[in-house]
Amino acid sequence: MQRDLGSYDYVQRVYNENMRLAAYKLPQTAADGDVIFIDDGLIKLTMQIADGRVLKITIVTTNPRSSVYMQVFEGFEFGFNAVSTWIQNYEETTSTHGPSRGIVKGMLADYNTTADNVLTVSLTRVSGKAPA
Repeated sequence: MQRDLGSYDYVQRVYNENMRLAAYKLPQTAADGDVIFIDDGLIKLTMQIADGRVLKITIVTTNPRSSVYMQVFEGFEFGFNAVSTWIQNYEETTSTHGPSRGIVKGMLADYNTTADNVLTVSLTRVSGKAPA
């Protein structure tokens, strides 16, 4: 069984329902492959999609404390109803400039902040079953 975060339709719907910034909303449809949705110098948002299912979401930001980054990440966090320990992982990685990982509802948030303060966080499913 392929572990995924849900169909693209589901992921974009729950994210967009929680995203207030129009420029950061996801399109209604997306092709399979490694898709770059946003790359504006502050946020790079990519998804790995296969057979219409989102396997991985990656967010890279040059300013981990920006309200835009917070809203983009929270679009997924609140959309997946996964508000929990990920904030601790975020605080750990941004203060130590190293890796931190946390699992909520079978979804792994894998964080790493470089010495240059560039944060990368990837979301993948490690257990359980994704919604349709």
